[in-house]
Amino acid sequence: MKCLISVVVPVYNVEKYIDRCLNSIINQTYRKLEIIIVNDGSTDNSRKIIDKFSKMDSRIIVIDKNNGGLSEARNVGINAATGDYITFIDSDDFVSYDYIEYLYSLIEKYKVKVASSFYQIISSEDEIKTNEEYIDQKLTAREAVNKMLYRENIAHIACGKLYSLDLFRNKPTINFSKFFSRKEYYEFNPVENSMYKFPVGILNEDLALIYFLIIEAGSIAQGTKKTYYYFSNPDSISRSRVKKKDFSVFSLYEFVSSVILDYYPDLDDAVLEFRNTIYVKLYKRIITEKNAEDLMILIWATGELKDDRFLALLHPLTSHRHSDVRRITYSALRKIESPSSREYLQRGLYDSNPQTRQYCAKALAKIGNKNSLKMLKQLRNKKNFEKEYVLRAYEEAISILEEDI
Repeated sequence: MKCLISVVVPVYNVEKYIDRCLNSIINQTYRKLEIIIVNDGSTDNSRKIIDKFSKMDSRIIVIDKNNGGLSEARNVGINAATGDYITFIDSDDFVSYDYIEYLYSLIEKYKVKVASSFYQIISSEDEIKTNEEYIDQKLTAREAVNKMLYRENIAHIACGKLYSLDLFRNKPTINFSKFFSRKEYYEFNPVENSMYKFPVGILNEDLALIYFLIIEAGSIAQGTKKTYYYFSNPDSISRSRVKKKDFSVFSLYEFVSSVILDYYPDLDDAVLEFRNTIYVKLYKRIITEKNAEDLMILIWATGELKDDRFLALLHPLTSHRHSDVRRITYSALRKIESPSSREYLQRGLYDSNPQTRQYCAKALAKIGNKNSLKMLKQLRNKKNFEKEYVLRAYEEAISILEEDI
């Protein structure tokens, strides 16, 4: 007898795409489904389109709620699910007609609690590619986590996978409390009422949960057939603005990594590779960003990370035409504290922005040399200090350097 499979579809203002998504679900070759559509407070025509489909297919269950975000909508779906297995499909994406049948066949074949398939990122249906040749295999949790960290055929996203609902019903075996050494980690807690849930109110919610589900499952089935189509709106990137909250992913990385290494200490190289992937994304964004306000937030993030790999990007920005961009750049250099920045910080002592001069003096107090001391003394005697805090910074730097040099 076939198992009941719950399909959770969070919906928020996707009137352009929801038809395609729901059509791909109701026409699945695997028929024993409960399709849980969580309307997360949509204000467009999404709810009307959902009504149309619910009249067409009795397997559809509609839940309306106030807008609370993707994680909250998924969690509502998890609570409502009554199937043996559960899968998540975002409402602007769609799946192949054998998506569920393929994943369920892998579960049955390998007797595991999680199955994963390939996904393809597309911006139009014309880009869809099917792979006629594909393989499948059983992986231990350690092998699967390693592949996810290296981005080898398994993505750390919730979609494109089929899970035993028991993973969301049983009490977690991972003791997360010992990993909450840093206060900011609490927001990534994937456990609520002794059950796994998607953390609410954070970005990258999949990253905060999927690795732990794999560890709990013990093993997974991995198939290379493309069955999930992730729709990337080509206009969304140009419209998106940078926010400081975007960089919570670095703290999230540290949290997830600490749990992974507690279970698999030998995966330290894979964890480092994962970290580098996140850094590269920030690196590329800095290179291409044209908006000065967004660029300043990106530069601020490099300072918070205190990673000298960003210096090659930051040094040229000390000559940026915008005074505020220069100021934030020097602030980042001050936090990174690399001797290789000394020449740029010395140049910053002559910047027109008084706060920039203050940052540079404070930085040189830690990494300055004899030449830095000489410059600071000359400027202290010659410069007309319109801001007292700049003079204090110069005096403090001179005092510290005279003792150290």
